[in-house]
Amino acid sequence: MTVIGHNLIRKVENFDGYEVLAHPLPSRDDRVFHRGESGTSRVSVTYASHDVRIARPMGIGGNSRLAILMHHGGGRHVLEFYESALPIASALLALSEQEQYALAYTLFEQADECADGARVAEARRWADAFVDGRIRKRRSAGKRYVHIETPADKALRLSRP
Repeated sequence: MTVIGHNLIRKVENFDGYEVLAHPLPSRDDRVFHRGESGTSRVSVTYASHDVRIARPMGIGGNSRLAILMHHGGGRHVLEFYESALPIASALLALSEQEQYALAYTLFEQADECADGARVAEARRWADAFVDGRIRKRRSAGKRYVHIETPADKALRLSRP
């Protein structure tokens, strides 16, 4: 499970609980994009292994959220985000099928890439704090709490007698 802001990417077993608003390019052959003229050598890019759907979660609060459902070799994944004041669904559904697919795919991949970057940055932050000796542990009411102190907090702690 990955959280990006208020967005959530998670792996699911199936897409039950989602009302599919659009299924752009449902045929695998439509997800192969060719550049160039048909008589010359053609360069192709294929997304045949990635099935994308635009959906809305059913249930309470579903009208304010939009979901991109992605099914590929890694399984089924869902990216949910809040529409807030922007009419994302209506703008996305007004596009052609190729544009819907491209934009939904790009949104999903960008969110996934941001999540990877956030995980790497957080791991680096904890590794640096470990090397600097800034990881602090405390117990309270039978629970253990761990946090990273700032360099200023560490200097203040070490300056006390």
